[in-house]
Amino acid sequence: MNFELPVSGIDGCTFCSIIEGDIEAKWESRPTGDSHVSCFHNRLKWERVMLLIVPTQHHTQQDLWSSDVLIDAARLALEMGDKHGGDEGYRAISNFGLQAHQSQPHAHIHIVSGTSRQLQSAVQKSSLDRTKLTSVVEYDVDESPFAASIAPSTAMSQRELWGSGQILETSRQAIAVAERYSPNGFRLMSSFDPSTTNNPGQQRRAAGENPASLFLLGGGQLGLYV
Repeated sequence: MNFELPVSGIDGCTFCSIIEGDIEAKWESRPTGDSHVSCFHNRLKWERVMLLIVPTQHHTQQDLWSSDVLIDAARLALEMGDKHGGDEGYRAISNFGLQAHQSQPHAHIHIVSGTSRQLQSAVQKSSLDRTKLTSVVEYDVDESPFAASIAPSTAMSQRELWGSGQILETSRQAIAVAERYSPNGFRLMSSFDPSTTNNPGQQRRAAGENPASLFLLGGGQLGLYV
């Protein structure tokens, strides 16, 4: 695929400098000797909550979304999303390439408050593929020339997907779909419905009890991710 940013090494990497302590950041989860991922606040203020989940070692987006580090990143994304955006829902987003507005070569997952209006209005078109572990369905999605949902074949919630190793198999399938349908750049996004309660006094159900899916948006120039 031809979506990696021109500068992909460690030299001059802003996120590497933040992790090393050379650039200040507002931390939520600092890197430690045995941690593979960390979290700090995005300096952009486009939404009430904007966090960044990043691997502590320099990885490209494809490196992250194809490796076991994604499992740790997904669990931290779930923890941070619940902490800061559970009541209103949240999105986990990764941009791949300039067509999707990726601006940093160091891999990262955006955690953004609020659910996705794009995905709420998505219209199912047809099945593209199905394996023992995942199913791929094409959708019509506003402002996206191509869109597909990659979901586990076994029914589970969004939070179950992001809290388990199944996220890695789902992401690998998503990368394979991108190689075929959107090789010049794409976006991966999951939307987590708000936490809910059925009756006053009952404990709230956690955010992300909606059906599991990892949406791929691509096929051409995309709009901003928020």
